[in-house]
Amino acid sequence: MQNPRKGAPPNSPVSRQPTSQRAQPSRWSTKMLDCCMDMPVCLCGCCCGPILACQLAKKYGECCCQPMLPGGLGMLRASMRQRYNIEGNLLDDTMVAYFFGPCTLCQMAREYKLQSRKM
Repeated sequence: MQNPRKGAPPNSPVSRQPTSQRAQPSRWSTKMLDCCMDMPVCLCGCCCGPILACQLAKKYGECCCQPMLPGGLGMLRASMRQRYNIEGNLLDDTMVAYFFGPCTLCQMAREYKLQSRKM
């Protein structure tokens, strides 16, 4: 049987543990206030936000009611940020969702749409 550690004598101790490589965190593909980049999403987010939130949650694989719960939109944003390896933190997600709900929702819908095209 061959030694999997090339160049190391048999039965020698492991001097370095293997590590996993993680990609550097990226940024959101669009800015939060770029609402007019996708007019249908913008209109839906501004005029009937709960419908857009429910559609986004279902597409994302979450319960339709999650964005309607207190803090739910921030949690959905945090989950999306983690899945797509976007920099940020839970506090920012919660605050942005609370103070800029419709803009945040539109940004998340655009991000989902762009990320879905990549796959």
